[in-house]
Amino acid sequence: MITTLIALHTFSKSSSISVTATLGKKPAANVVVWLLGAGKPNPGRFVISQKNKKFDPRILVVPTGSTVSFPNRDEVFHNVFAEYNAKKFDLGMYPKGQSREVTFDKSGVVSVLCNVHSSMSAFVVVVDSAIYGMTNSKGMLTLEDVPKGSYDLLAWHESGVKISEPVTVADAPIKKTLQLKK
Repeated sequence: MITTLIALHTFSKSSSISVTATLGKKPAANVVVWLLGAGKPNPGRFVISQKNKKFDPRILVVPTGSTVSFPNRDEVFHNVFAEYNAKKFDLGMYPKGQSREVTFDKSGVVSVLCNVHSSMSAFVVVVDSAIYGMTNSKGMLTLEDVPKGSYDLLAWHESGVKISEPVTVADAPIKKTLQLKK
């Protein structure tokens, strides 16, 4: 029994990638990171709420084919729209308690705005990957259960920075530092 457990551990088919992102000398929060070629995207359902004349969350990463609903939880009307190349839509005016949804069928960064409140903005980052995430307030993220293989590690930050680096996953966990430069 012990020999079997050791063999399973030694010949693991996956590992992890720990990412630390910095912008200048500070931790970079909300950096979207994904692995291109790491499996077929698994679409899901996600939510960006409108509350206090803000989108929440302001940055959302979703796999290609996912649907995002935009419920209005404010006392005022909103008109959610996007005119960026990955997805163009206009959900029209709608009041508190109503929701509209959009399916994101093409990868890319979608800038979401409100036609009524110019201060409202959000980003939906649509990725062609099954393995993705976003750095926390300390600029850290761990991508778990990454199958062994070679991939392109891609990153995007709202400052406009994009990163693409090759990465090869083997038995041992990998640590990557991403230095974002404007």
